[in-house]
Amino acid sequence: MRIRSIEQEQPGYDEYRYSVDMIAHNPFELMAYLTAAHNDFTFPEIEGVLREIFDTQYTLSLVSETEIRTRQETRSDAEDNPFTVTVEYEWRILHVNLTSQSFTGVVFDRMDAEQLDRFRLLMATHGNRQHTGSPFDFNWLPFVTSHYGYRIHPIRGGMARHWGIDIGLPTGTEILATQDATVTFAGNAGGYGLLVVLDNGAGLVTRYAHCSALLVSAGQTVEMGDVIALVGSTGDSTGPHLHYEIIRHGQHLNPLFFALTNHHLAWSGGGIAGSAMTPAQFAALYAEARSHLGKPYVYGANGPNAFDCSSFVCWVFTHSGVYNLPRTTVQGIYNQTAPVPWGMHQPGDIIFFHSTYSTTDWITHVGVYVGGGHMIHAGSPVQYANINTPFWQRHFAGFGRLPW
Repeated sequence: MRIRSIEQEQPGYDEYRYSVDMIAHNPFELMAYLTAAHNDFTFPEIEGVLREIFDTQYTLSLVSETEIRTRQETRSDAEDNPFTVTVEYEWRILHVNLTSQSFTGVVFDRMDAEQLDRFRLLMATHGNRQHTGSPFDFNWLPFVTSHYGYRIHPIRGGMARHWGIDIGLPTGTEILATQDATVTFAGNAGGYGLLVVLDNGAGLVTRYAHCSALLVSAGQTVEMGDVIALVGSTGDSTGPHLHYEIIRHGQHLNPLFFALTNHHLAWSGGGIAGSAMTPAQFAALYAEARSHLGKPYVYGANGPNAFDCSSFVCWVFTHSGVYNLPRTTVQGIYNQTAPVPWGMHQPGDIIFFHSTYSTTDWITHVGVYVGGGHMIHAGSPVQYANINTPFWQRHFAGFGRLPW
């Protein structure tokens, strides 16, 4: 909100230049940390802790700069003959810089060994108390586009409370009932668009909004897993997605923590993510990766003489025989992997980074973790890198594992 209002807050500049790192955190990591470090807690008890973490994770600075520029102006002499002169003028610039550290890196430094063990356990299990099933038959976590809680409203602007989560998926994707229940509403609900509301009669209500088609009607009884609607973009919506809410005894709950996420499934939509690589698998992968050390980085290159970061990872996995990973983008690789919490990563896992350069994509760089705090990646050239340096920690997005 502060960055969005800078030009009103700091008027009078000729130009505003923005360098803004990613503003985000993994909600599972946040809750796992707070639980590991503070056990049961209330918001007032940890409000100061949240502020400390926020202030450590983000640094916003405003830097003024004045450039002396020149322009050509036409003037007239005493006889009214035009002539051109070069005129200097000041050009005032405000640099708006936001640097962001990895949330994981920030909270790791705040935990002792016992708390770290609890944190890793909670991350492995997601610490959930599921009150409902899953609205989809695959892992939908990678497709969450807007989380529960306060946000800048995507249509009206300004701060607004988001009472559910948005899961961005193609129009027509089947939506499943997340509980045995009765349909209490199925129709057009204004800003919610086409909406289904389910009530189990025992205080648990779920809502499914912005659908493209409704496949149930009011008064109908459904079972968990039944197809009730299709993903759409009706009502106040900027694109096809499911807006999903859970209300228990009149209180809204964060679906991320109280719905089954299917996070144990591969992000491609099927298969089990599996355990870490076997020594034989990693040996084959590592040998293939090392054979390309020193080769140049060329954006868009597909190998084997030159690579970019995504083509390098795809080539290494495919040509090592460990896993067939056809050429795709960094985001494409990310979408096929299951998340691995920091501290549980193993050699052979894929490591992802965000915002390493200016782009609309979040995930921007990828490498292969080889152990000992190092990765092999297509830098400039293909090389080893220490993932614990300030740069890589600041841009760390997560580890992922393919279903080999």
